[in-house]
Amino acid sequence: MIECIIREKQINQEIISNRKETFRQFNDFYKEHVDDINEIVFVGSGSSNTSSTAAYQIVERFSGISTIAYLPNLFLNKTVYNPKALYVFISQTGNSTLTQQAVIKVRELGCHTVAVSEKADTKIARETELFINMGCGFEEYGMRTIGYCATILTELLMGLEMGLINGHIDQETYDRQIAEAWATTENHDRVVELANSWFDKVKDEIASGESFMIYGPKSLFGVALEAALKILEVDKRYAAVGYEMDDGLHGPNMGMTSKNRVIILNDGVSDQALAEGIAKYVKTEVGPAYIIGKSTMDEKDLPLDFVSTEFIALEFAPIIQILSYRLAVDFGVEVPLFKDMILPDQKYFNTHSEHLGKE
Repeated sequence: MIECIIREKQINQEIISNRKETFRQFNDFYKEHVDDINEIVFVGSGSSNTSSTAAYQIVERFSGISTIAYLPNLFLNKTVYNPKALYVFISQTGNSTLTQQAVIKVRELGCHTVAVSEKADTKIARETELFINMGCGFEEYGMRTIGYCATILTELLMGLEMGLINGHIDQETYDRQIAEAWATTENHDRVVELANSWFDKVKDEIASGESFMIYGPKSLFGVALEAALKILEVDKRYAAVGYEMDDGLHGPNMGMTSKNRVIILNDGVSDQALAEGIAKYVKTEVGPAYIIGKSTMDEKDLPLDFVSTEFIALEFAPIIQILSYRLAVDFGVEVPLFKDMILPDQKYFNTHSEHLGKE
């Protein structure tokens, strides 16, 4: 798994370098329908959802088009669907059962559909109007790391392409954002090194907790959600939950105890006062807390200098991936390859079906 985290740099650089070919068909389509689309809707489960949660607000800023992210089950239970929306379905393997059903539903309504998947012949890609290669290639671990970052980057690049086509951004802005995206890839190795060094310092204290609460503002809320998912699925010993920076104050803070490990993802801009307030309260009144990013308070925090603004989730993602990995391997928890994972053989757990519509 650590090799996958390290490999994110190369994969993301390839995604950026190949973007014009990747989006060639999509851009041709959008030029034809530029006046017909007034909303972008991302639909996906698991890391496909947490990545979209990290990306959708920035896609909206890049494209100038209202953008939202849905879990497929919530999406399927809607009763009104925008006929002028662009529905983007994300599934790395292309086999996510409810995401497939969501494709069928809006396709039958005559809406525009796009698949973002690892290759063109996945089930979802074959059923949608358009396909966008997320560029992750085959990932050997079921606990997705490469796919998470590749999805965020692909969605953000889609927003840039759309904004350039519809005139919401100019070429200078587009080029500046591409340069910023590339800078995050060049910063990747340093971030991985910092994350490992930080974990070495705090690992005994952080691993002695019983649960994790991760806070993040704006796009970092999606990273907080992914952190909770990764800690749970990789380490298998903790309960973990991700909170949006403000919403995590509406009740969860009253349940904090010294058995919690609280992590605050702080970009130094969004909800800065809240980030500092949570950290100060927990550190002085409750128990262990760790700021990752700006405004660190003590030697247990992880200061991080960013090279990006809109692509900042890609700089935080390796840190929470390293955290989940080290919580496992440093304390004797096996991290199996995808091919060696054993899942319950029950209908309830069949979240990735062999055929469209199968449950």
